Amino acid sequence: MTDTQAEPCPTHRVSLRARAAIGLMRLQRTSEFYDDAETMRARLAEHQDPSLTRPPYWVRAVTDVEHQVVDGHDSWTLRAPQGARSSMHVLHLHGGGFVEQPGRHHWFLARWLVHRLGATVTLPMYPLAPGADHRDIWPVAQHSYERFLAAHPPQDRVVLGDSCGGALALALAQLLRDRGEPVPSRIGLFSPWLDLAVSDPLSARIAPHDPALGTEGLRQAGRWYAAGTPLDDAEISPVDADLRGLGRIAAFVGTRDLLLADARRLKRDAEQVGQDIELHEYPGMFHNWIMQPPLPEARLARRHLLEFLRR
Repeated sequence: MTDTQAEPCPTHRVSLRARAAIGLMRLQRTSEFYDDAETMRARLAEHQDPSLTRPPYWVRAVTDVEHQVVDGHDSWTLRAPQGARSSMHVLHLHGGGFVEQPGRHHWFLARWLVHRLGATVTLPMYPLAPGADHRDIWPVAQHSYERFLAAHPPQDRVVLGDSCGGALALALAQLLRDRGEPVPSRIGLFSPWLDLAVSDPLSARIAPHDPALGTEGLRQAGRWYAAGTPLDDAEISPVDADLRGLGRIAAFVGTRDLLLADARRLKRDAEQVGQDIELHEYPGMFHNWIMQPPLPEARLARRHLLEFLRR
């Protein structure tokens, strides 16, 4: 599907497990955190619990974990216990609207990449809004890349970003290109949030069907991150930025995700300038479903991700 007027949330071909996951999110009112700014502000402490920045025991039990500090913030590098089988180093910039610590799904994906690819995977714990903004968050992403990936050959550098991490990943690649430095060979984006104003009408149409996100809370988080910088500034919202020369890009998004519009705009703009991009769009799937281990759709999407990373 590429037509922005297409039905946003078809339910055909959606697995029973995925429907159950959507039903559970509805029951738990997962989207409430992003439904409005006041709810978000009231629950920030819960979502910014520092304990969430440490790898869970089930990650430590099966991977070698190295702790380092970048700009005063924790960073965790995961490798297989027997050592990396691949020279690839993956930097994953986690999502969460710039206001949440990484969740279980982020650690699951990192562990999965270590064991399936034999790669080294690093997750930096950048500071969060509203206590921090782009002037604090962006340097941690940049310096993490320089610290962990810059010494590797360009073909071994991979940057992944989900949700707001997708904006950081694209902005990072653009900065490297503009400096004349080697860009990561591959950029993987999962449900990327690239228009921090959430301005596309398609997002408003999908919002009632989205079990994970809400527009008003997202917009508030975007304003906190921007800290007075216009939300359409290319370094804040890279959805319509110059995409030439960024290395290969793969984006994964579902039609029940109100950020679907961002991924479609990214593909359109990339194709207009000849940028190598592939868009994997899954009918009826929700935000970041690719990281959910028990879903058939997630297993399929991760197979596509492996194919992308191994080429």
